[in-house]
Amino acid sequence: MKHILVVDNQIANCELLSKFLTKKNFTVATTTKGNHALQMLRQNKYDLILAEYSLPDTQGNDFFDEVHKMDPTANMILMGKEVNLKNVVTLIQKGARNFISKPLNPDELLDALQKAGNGTNYKIPTKPSPPQKTKPTPASSDRVTGNSKKARAIIEQVERVGPTNFSVIIQGETGTGKESLAHLIHQKSMRKDGPFVAVDCGCLSRELAGSELFGHEKGSFTGAAFQKVGFFEQADGGTIFLDEIANLPMDIQTALLRALQEKVIRKIGGTKEIPVDVRIIAATNENLSEKSETANFREDLYFRLCEYTLDVPSLRERPEDIPLFLDFFLEETSRELQRPKARFCKEATALLEEYDWPGNIRELRNVIRRATLFADSENLISLDSLPSRISNYRDSLYDTDESRADEESSPVRNKGDLKSTALKAESRRIMEVLEKVRYNKTRAAEVLNIHRKTLYVKLKLLNIPC
Repeated sequence: MKHILVVDNQIANCELLSKFLTKKNFTVATTTKGNHALQMLRQNKYDLILAEYSLPDTQGNDFFDEVHKMDPTANMILMGKEVNLKNVVTLIQKGARNFISKPLNPDELLDALQKAGNGTNYKIPTKPSPPQKTKPTPASSDRVTGNSKKARAIIEQVERVGPTNFSVIIQGETGTGKESLAHLIHQKSMRKDGPFVAVDCGCLSRELAGSELFGHEKGSFTGAAFQKVGFFEQADGGTIFLDEIANLPMDIQTALLRALQEKVIRKIGGTKEIPVDVRIIAATNENLSEKSETANFREDLYFRLCEYTLDVPSLRERPEDIPLFLDFFLEETSRELQRPKARFCKEATALLEEYDWPGNIRELRNVIRRATLFADSENLISLDSLPSRISNYRDSLYDTDESRADEESSPVRNKGDLKSTALKAESRRIMEVLEKVRYNKTRAAEVLNIHRKTLYVKLKLLNIPC
């Protein structure tokens, strides 16, 4: 098999697939629209068609039917994200060679192409798999929420706001699972059968942000070879999740405000107003209320978005959840690697429960996945398998304990010496800042111009509750 037609709704995806498959000795043609693909198929013969299920001008089932009317022997592999399983089964039964979930895995893609070239179709199981005797776990690691009081309070708020159509702002540090909560809110809503479109606003360039969100017309700017459907149109009837919304440029904030108020959008270079019905869930690791008081974020947009606000606690604020996450991620990694579940030694477990986790749940998951690779023959993970930043944290704790012991044994302690006076002044300053920022440790570290980890070490050294 040499000649492949790639049909994807994103120009960037077409370019990436073309480069990748060309390196694998395929001849590749690309397009972003189903109708254009049909024209290309009338003019050329392709060994295989690799097509996105959700195209701007058609859907997978309709596109597949049109192709097979033209050529009943056509080889087609479809790909997509969060596509209804029933539709996938229908396509396979009609004769599609395979269906690949996005984001694409290179090895999986090449395997599917090879099997399609050999005339092998994906087989749909006719009998259910035997029941597994393992305890049920969430379908995705991102859906772990915890059992602490703070975690349960967040879930109660999700249950409360989910069924409404309120716009929601989710605030929390990086890695706390804000997108996970957005998914849960969507699943609790009347829009759960509609699309959920996640957008990382931090990755949107100033030049292309408007095009990505609202779409563009053909020829509206250099490189706009085709009409583009933006994220808002893709999310019509469902939910759009705007992660790191504080990074949006001001002109895009203005267009977003209009879309929220008028429930219409206008493509870049277009004159037609397109009605859209979407629910907005925004997320940020900044304080939008404070930012809206500056020239960096529109105050009217903030008030339009904050119909409901969720403040997600950091992992260090709910350490009782750490053992639950440790166990879950160990099981998840075990299934992924198809090997027996590993376990941490007592010293490693104690350190992981003590560490402050600046990267929160995301960091914890990555540490466990990496450490599992270094488990010994008895599936035990030792201290040496942990990243150096965690080992260094352990050393800093030991140094702090020794320093405190030295101070307690000092004959001049609390006698007005320079060191004691400096410590008292430092303690007062830290408490002043903490009270001013309402004990937000991240904000306090910024005001004090020190790293958050340094602040926690100082809190322990000064015996200030944290």
